Amino acid sequence: MRQYFSDEEWSTLLKAPMDAVMAICLADNVDPISFLQELKAGVTIVGEELKRLDVAGDLAPALIASLSEIDSQEPLSGEQLILKKQFEMLGLMQTFKKAKEARDYAVGNFQKVATILETKVTGAQATDFKTWLMSIAQKVAEVQREGGVMGIGSSRISERERDVLNKLAEALGLPV
Repeated sequence: MRQYFSDEEWSTLLKAPMDAVMAICLADNVDPISFLQELKAGVTIVGEELKRLDVAGDLAPALIASLSEIDSQEPLSGEQLILKKQFEMLGLMQTFKKAKEARDYAVGNFQKVATILETKVTGAQATDFKTWLMSIAQKVAEVQREGGVMGIGSSRISERERDVLNKLAEALGLPV
């Protein structure tokens, strides 16, 4: 699959899972500890996705293989690799003045992904890939219970996270 994409297009696709993590982590105004826990969980979820062998389609498995190859070239592994990726994500987040800018950046990248997929793969392949990306965003959104007092009245996905999930889905051209 890789051969059908330019280097820039492939790079955009490679960044998409972490864009999903960033958008969801920056959806809510939470305390720093909760934010860091959600960020770590998001990075871990993406890492777990790289171990899956049951991902539908041709494109997501090809992307997973590419991301796994990139990770295998790292001298770090396990918790150290997760921590490195967290720091990289924090570094990217610090380039924005506001969380909304970072969320908009991620949504913009999802729009680029949709445009790339429209011209490079079949409709079924595009749908499989988009569904896989949204499953990552959904898993990240479900990690941290939001709202309520001491867990009472909290929800699995906050309204702001739901809004970001909807914006990501819309950017990909998926039904909300």
